[in-house]
Amino acid sequence: MIELAGTASLADVVAVADGAAVRVPDAVVEAVGRAHAAAHRLSQEVPTYGRTTGVGANKSAVVDDDAHGLRLLRSHAVDAGEELPARAVRAMLAVRLNQLCVTGSGVAPAVLRALERMLNENALPTVRAFASIGTGDLGALAGTALTLMGERPATGPLEPMAPWSRDSALPFMSSSALTIGRTCLVVDALDRLDRAAAVVYALSFRGLDGNPSVLSPAAVRAVAAPGVGAVAERTRRLLGAAAGPAGPAAAPAARIQDAYGLRAFPISQGAFTHALGALNEQAGRLLGTAQENPLFDLAGEAVVHHGAFHQVALGLALDGCALALAQTGPLVMSRIGMLNEPRFTGLRPFLAAGQEGASGLMMIEYVAAGALAELRASAQPASLGSVVLSRGAEEDASFASQAVVQGERAVAAYRSLLACELVGAVRLLRQRGVGLPAGPLRDALDLAGALPAEDTDRDLRGDLEIARALLDGLARV
Repeated sequence: MIELAGTASLADVVAVADGAAVRVPDAVVEAVGRAHAAAHRLSQEVPTYGRTTGVGANKSAVVDDDAHGLRLLRSHAVDAGEELPARAVRAMLAVRLNQLCVTGSGVAPAVLRALERMLNENALPTVRAFASIGTGDLGALAGTALTLMGERPATGPLEPMAPWSRDSALPFMSSSALTIGRTCLVVDALDRLDRAAAVVYALSFRGLDGNPSVLSPAAVRAVAAPGVGAVAERTRRLLGAAAGPAGPAAAPAARIQDAYGLRAFPISQGAFTHALGALNEQAGRLLGTAQENPLFDLAGEAVVHHGAFHQVALGLALDGCALALAQTGPLVMSRIGMLNEPRFTGLRPFLAAGQEGASGLMMIEYVAAGALAELRASAQPASLGSVVLSRGAEEDASFASQAVVQGERAVAAYRSLLACELVGAVRLLRQRGVGLPAGPLRDALDLAGALPAEDTDRDLRGDLEIARALLDGLARV
């Protein structure tokens, strides 16, 4: 059971996305109820966007009937494209429920209990791919409201709410909860792959007799960049004595200076680790922040009209993380090339076995190149886009919602890219008969024992599928 009270963590959102039940404390619901009453009073005294006016280019139109809220929800519940997976929808609902626990929206407290039931009964709204531009996930959340009221079918039985008033309509959908929720899932997946990448690198490093001086504290200090120290320390722990306190002289290296695939890993991966940390922090800040427009400043007795929903920082953090991830790809390709090259392995080309001219892992490199191409395409900055909407009332967009879609694509591509290296690293260690001492890297190799041992030419699709699945386990080594 996950308690949502405005203080949820990224891990909480992931847990709810994966099916955990939720609970909102009674005290929080009572506080939201008091804020709802105060917001209602303020909106009667001050012209209030979306409550006493229209929205978008209709913001100057005066509205004085309560059915305005239902009209807003029905008109804004528009989306198109493929249905999003239930996991993404649950992440959206978890984020929105947690945000609403922070008094500022003025929403009715009954909405919190209804969202709680929707999650716990797993009776979800249907959300489609196209609607958001990074200034609020209006279509997805308006559709959620209609589902809560029974105007749209849920994925399971759900007791419908009474029709909403204008006090709750715009406040509920004035959020980027879908984009933020999906970002949480992307961060969680990339964090696991980041840790798995160090394990896969360490296996390749050991099989290729890499020079450990690149992991030394002196080398790390010379980089003068964030993230490098954490990656180097993580890799030293995996390699154990090969990069221990005795220094590089403690272990033999095959080369005075390695190719970049081995030599620059801490630098390249460190940049990604740092960018991922920045994305994690920005997503975490948005989980428990009231960004509704208008915002009710109850302490100051004010209705605040603003543009805080413009998700520039989140879009840039997503773009930065995707760019940092993409620049790690060529070094993965470098290591795959080394694994296939007799000059580095002392073995047959492509780690082949059987008859002369066997292809071995030749096509694994082609698959990896395809994954790298997708990784690069996903790194095209979404923040460079712009659009003018609603008769010019909204003249820009952060496109953070597009950036998170590209982040999801990057996750899939990176998983395949690392899987290609893992298949080659394990085959190299096996063919060389390298014995690893007890420790985390030996644990990783034992886990990778699930990969087939047959090296003669055959269909390798299954090997890559096994390797993709192994990465989450390697992340825990």
